[in-house]
Amino acid sequence: MARINEATDTDLRIIGRLTELGWKPGDTLLYQQEHALTPEQQKIFESKKSIKPDITLVDFSGSILAIFENKFEDEKKALTKLRSLYAAVLKPRFLYACSPERILFYDTEWKGLDAGEFRQVNSLLSLEEMNLKIEQAKKINLDREILIDKTIAGGVNPSCGKETYFQTECIETLLRKFREGKQKMLVHMATGLGKTRTMVAFVKALLEYNMAKRVLFVVDRIILAEQAFTDGFSLISKEFSSVRITTGNFRQYKNAQIHIIVIDTLENIYQDIPSSFYDLIIVDECHRSININRKLIFDHFLCPRVGLTATPRIAVAAKGKDITDEDLAILDTYRLFGCETGKPDYEFDLTKGIDENFLAPYKVLSIETELTKLAREDGVEFTYVLDPDERKKIELDQRKKLMLEQLERKYISEDRCLRIAEEIKANTEYSEKVILFGVSQAHCTMLTKALNKVFATSEDEASPRYAEAIISDNNELNATFKKWFKDVNHKPFIAVSVDIMSTGVDIPCCRYISFAALTKSVGKYIQMLGRGTRLDPKTGKFSFKVLDFVGLCTAMGDNGRGTPKENKHIVKGTGGGTGPGPGPKGDWFIIDNPDPAHLIQRVYLHEDKVKVIDNIPIEKARNLFEEGLQKTEEPEIVEVKKKVEQDKSYEPEPKEIEAIQVWAKNPDIYLDEGQLKKAYDFDQGSMWDFFLHALKIRKIPSPKERIERGFDSYLKTYNFNDYQIQVLKDIKDIFAENIAQKRRITAKEIFDNPIYIRIIGSDYQELNKKFDNRLPEVFEELQTNFKV
Repeated sequence: MARINEATDTDLRIIGRLTELGWKPGDTLLYQQEHALTPEQQKIFESKKSIKPDITLVDFSGSILAIFENKFEDEKKALTKLRSLYAAVLKPRFLYACSPERILFYDTEWKGLDAGEFRQVNSLLSLEEMNLKIEQAKKINLDREILIDKTIAGGVNPSCGKETYFQTECIETLLRKFREGKQKMLVHMATGLGKTRTMVAFVKALLEYNMAKRVLFVVDRIILAEQAFTDGFSLISKEFSSVRITTGNFRQYKNAQIHIIVIDTLENIYQDIPSSFYDLIIVDECHRSININRKLIFDHFLCPRVGLTATPRIAVAAKGKDITDEDLAILDTYRLFGCETGKPDYEFDLTKGIDENFLAPYKVLSIETELTKLAREDGVEFTYVLDPDERKKIELDQRKKLMLEQLERKYISEDRCLRIAEEIKANTEYSEKVILFGVSQAHCTMLTKALNKVFATSEDEASPRYAEAIISDNNELNATFKKWFKDVNHKPFIAVSVDIMSTGVDIPCCRYISFAALTKSVGKYIQMLGRGTRLDPKTGKFSFKVLDFVGLCTAMGDNGRGTPKENKHIVKGTGGGTGPGPGPKGDWFIIDNPDPAHLIQRVYLHEDKVKVIDNIPIEKARNLFEEGLQKTEEPEIVEVKKKVEQDKSYEPEPKEIEAIQVWAKNPDIYLDEGQLKKAYDFDQGSMWDFFLHALKIRKIPSPKERIERGFDSYLKTYNFNDYQIQVLKDIKDIFAENIAQKRRITAKEIFDNPIYIRIIGSDYQELNKKFDNRLPEVFEELQTNFKV
């Protein structure tokens, strides 16, 4: 074996990392070990009598597991050498190609259209991990029957008295494709058909038959994570450990077999998780969860992924817009999950669900008020508005005219809200559950006020009232309202929402879906309809009614089975658009109050009562939390503060997080995790992050820092060569500074600057050639992806 002290810098770096993982030089780690070719191999590879990989990894019996090539001057040549020569002769399972900037990885078990390329990784495999993956492959390739637990999925559904055969079909399809080595799979299943339970049964089969060790289940909202655990994976928790992962508990629960995580949290921690850590990733509501930026997160992991959606979408460039095919592929659900033909791996849509009596059918009642008709046909004209606080008359500089799609945004009609409320009262049965979708938080607030007025609810009546707006950033308040709304005999009977109620809400007893807002999104339309499609024999609900106040069903061409229209995402790129035109300065007018989007609403929850304390500015909310934490004498909080001051890497116990959450809801603070995310403008944050920030232990990353981290992730994930990576690294600071300040900058502006010409040694024209004339596109992608 060649002496290691003769190795290159890259060799030494990789050998060092492998040694840390337990590989032993001269034993399981062989440096430049020569391997003789057989006479037959010499015929195939002419002029080759032996080969000498930079690093060979073997198991204790001497079987070759992995080969490394660290000479990377010619990338194409190095990768070809690994696959066509080293892999063909030595038959390793794993291949690595390493340079000063990157580690590329290839698993010879990968199969399918998306399995042909090396993938960039941030970690190497240990001997134990390699052996585990080899054993898993053997289990996957065994010709044996896999039994599905029909007490979880595929059994008789009591709501309709029928066997849910489609769940069994779905699991069998996924198992077959998983065993075939397919890396990306897509399931299109309508809302109400049990996607989560289907996935629980699928995961159980994989774990039970040792085809997987760890599974990651990704959602895009906290409430969906809670539901996935409570109503889903808790069904198998006695056999297979499952846990909801937060930013503060990954190390503590690292060895659990099922991790449930919110995408915002994953975005914050994924770079600290080894690329090979999971054996399967399931992405719920994948049409929403993955955008161009977040694709980087999923590409980080080297395992199959399954997308779940009730509304898959295609992506096309807007007319006149030059959108790269790569970006369109990311935004297109079918292509992102390996369904290039436009067909999911398994499909059971709304039409099938209704036709086969697994879902409730519906009828549409179109109700058009006079003002709605006027707005639709001619537009509503006005020359003054009312101040939201004192209702003073404000004259406009010029006459304003709004069409229907513009109404209820900045300018809200009190009378129209009242007319909608009156029609809801006239066309629904008292105390039956109604979900009403509004345009904005302010519009929902006004609709709620009008509904409570027509249903004779006293203005000073404590919540829950007949109608409630579910629009708050307070997660606990939203959860409380949803819990009450789900109870058929409990107020509120009408839930008014922009989109919080459009997904992740299982309300079988809901008999009315009402539209007071337009949307061009087919996907959102189907999601909103889906809130009513569940059957509920307990309350005698076998159908539901749609009350349409804006002509949305007609616009969608609703056929009683959703809409025949494609769920098409028109990609416009960046820029464009005009402002709202002349008008008074303010958030919204006619009859309103300050826009809830700019305030933190503090509420007091006690048993069955909700009391709004006040609406405070975001800055005040931060100050309340931070000052309160510094001054508190609450014993449990003081104890946690001591622990973390002594050990800045301390990971809290669940009961300690709960104690902090309870403290934050005390009468002096009245804030929860969702409100703190808004206050700190940090959706990826958790209560523990805000706790550490307030104590000045670990500050929340600034917008610039978040952009820089996303920038680094972008470089690692996309297929840049070493030279291109170095060039982009050289301009990272100026790039991040501009984006953090919401200022757009072009590649030409930077690379025509004499300072950067001196640093990099090339001007814009030369650099653009070295980026295959894609430098402007790279900048556009970066600026689009890493907005704060």
